This record gives sequence, structure tokens and C-alpha cells, in this order.
Amino acid sequence: MEIENQNEPMKRPTFLVVLSVFSLISISSGLLSSILGLISGPLQDYQIDEIIAQNISGVTQLQEMGEVYWSEITMKILNLIKYTNANFYMDRLINFGAYAIGLNGVIFMWKGRKLGFHLYIVYNLIALISIYASAPASEIPSFYFILFGIISSLFIFMYSRNLKFMK
Repeated sequence: MEIENQNEPMKRPTFLVVLSVFSLISISSGLLSSILGLISGPLQDYQIDEIIAQNISGVTQLQEMGEVYWSEITMKILNLIKYTNANFYMDRLINFGAYAIGLNGVIFMWKGRKLGFHLYIVYNLIALISIYASAPASEIPSFYFILFGIISSLFIFMYSRNLKFMK
């Protein structure tokens, strides 16, 4: 009887199913965005100028309200658009690679392989620090790193609760 129990496949935990579905949706949309971005190419200078012009009034309003911190954050985000566009293909290829690693990680975890968990950690690290390849650290808002770091850590922690299912 013990031999029969060892050969039975373990039932996939519901929590792993939910996490995997959320991750697959997120990673697949990022992968698709990277592919479409690579196909369409970088923005033209006039398009970037239009984006900045549309948002600069918001920066001015924030400054008038005394929200200096948020106006600086908004300006840094607008500058990030310039930097990532200037390094467009490198940025998109790094993101494409990260998403591909993340997708494989989630698929492996879905199949019950611990390797997927490690790939998922690598994906999160690449996704978190990839912006530093395109823009100087002084132009990246600290809340970006903190917010995405917390979200990544939370998902890694939730996936780690399912490691006992994986081999």
C-alpha cells in the first residue's frame, strides 16, 4: 500500500493555483508589451515632448500646493521616460529576458519543480534592478525600488509557502 501512495501525484495546492494565475497574467502581459514595444520601436522626440507637456501642469500644481516631494517624483518619472526611450532596445530586451525567465519559473512551479521558484526569484531581481541599466540612480524615485521590492518579496514569500509541494 505504501508503494501506491508514493506513486500518486500530489494535488496542486489551491493557493499555488491562484498565485500562478495572477503571475501568468502579469508576466504574460509584460512579455506581450515587450514584444509589441520591440516591434513598434522607440517614441519620437515630439511624442516625448507631448507626454511631458501634458504632465508638466500637474507638476506645477503640485508645487503650488506645497507638495514638493510629489512634484519631484513626477519629474523623475517624466525623466525616466526620456532615459528608457534613449536606451529603448536594451531596456526592452532586458525586460523581455526577465519576463521569459519569470514565465518559465511560474510554469515550472505549476509543474511542481523547485527550479521554478529559483527562476522566479531571478526574474524578480532582474525586473527590480533593470531600470538602473537605462537611467542614472539619481533619477529613479526611491519609492519605485521600495514599492516593487515589497511586492516582489511578498510574492516570493507566498510562493515559498508552496515549496513543500515542489520537488
